[in-house]
Amino acid sequence: MNALSISCLLLGTSTLMLAQALPKNPERVIAERILELDIDRIEGGANGQPITLSDLRRQLKPFVAEIRQGKSDGDFNKAIEELAHNILEDMINRQLAIAEFKTSSGKVPAFYIESDIEDSIRRDFGGDRNRFVAYLRAQGLTPMSYRKLIEDRITFEYIRGQISRTALEVGPGKLQAYYNTHQAEFSRKESVQFRQITLMQGASETFAEGKARAEAWAAALRDPAKLPATMARFKVSLTKQTPELGFAEIAEIISTDDYAKQGGDTGWKPLEESNERVIGVLRQLKDGEVSETLQFDIPGSPTLWFILKREGLKAAGTDTLDDPKVRSLVEERVRSQAMNEAVAKWLAELRAKHYVEYR
Repeated sequence: MNALSISCLLLGTSTLMLAQALPKNPERVIAERILELDIDRIEGGANGQPITLSDLRRQLKPFVAEIRQGKSDGDFNKAIEELAHNILEDMINRQLAIAEFKTSSGKVPAFYIESDIEDSIRRDFGGDRNRFVAYLRAQGLTPMSYRKLIEDRITFEYIRGQISRTALEVGPGKLQAYYNTHQAEFSRKESVQFRQITLMQGASETFAEGKARAEAWAAALRDPAKLPATMARFKVSLTKQTPELGFAEIAEIISTDDYAKQGGDTGWKPLEESNERVIGVLRQLKDGEVSETLQFDIPGSPTLWFILKREGLKAAGTDTLDDPKVRSLVEERVRSQAMNEAVAKWLAELRAKHYVEYR
């Protein structure tokens, strides 16, 4: 593929950029090159199905503005050449897969194609078919050629999905091997998991009333038998039925921060990422214990009170495969790697079986 042709005409590159990209030839040569770029031509193909410069131009166009930002002419041309090469490879892969699919007498049901097109018209054009057709015309496409593009995409995604599914099963040996190789990625700093409730001084409350309210909730959370009476005192009721009443349920109702919907659960995080006062309190608590109120005064804002419940504390070390989250992450990575390898092997076999051409 002539990457220079892609990076110049396709993107409206200036004559000066073209001159910089070409060897130091007379102006006549540059003029001839510009003329050549205005002529559509075949850049490659598979099984006799050509891929033209205009095909590549159409695929590259949506990325031009983003690639151009902050780049010198040289870096811009290099990035476009790399992207054009990747797009050409992807288009050839699609042609090979589609050719193989058709050889096996496969056919995408018309319903799937029509449904995809209708979804696009509703999503991207507000259901206006005239806008859709006008867009196709601006892209140099007809409804029939666009339909062919959609059919090819659905076909390729279906076949790729079928190949990928062969790699979904991963045995414990592969998981352990991956973990052993990437063990450093699972090291951790001293980490803590805790829940929090954030209370703010109400607009109609005095400071003393807000403080008393926060302290009452903290006392009730340390002694759950007091929760029903405390809820009645502050006219708070459950928004949903729950088998038990504890910190998480109360956090969902009264906390004013972003963790309320998760029952105040902040997840596991390095201890050092927390406020120093919070760190001090969490170190003193035992797992399952609830703190007294922590008051924070922020200039220009209402006073805040925090109530914390420590769920767990881990010393610095390395997470093992026995940790469900680690195992799940390793499974996901191994499965993804196996799927990519299966697809790469399948495409290599197709390339060996079919004729591929580059110009």
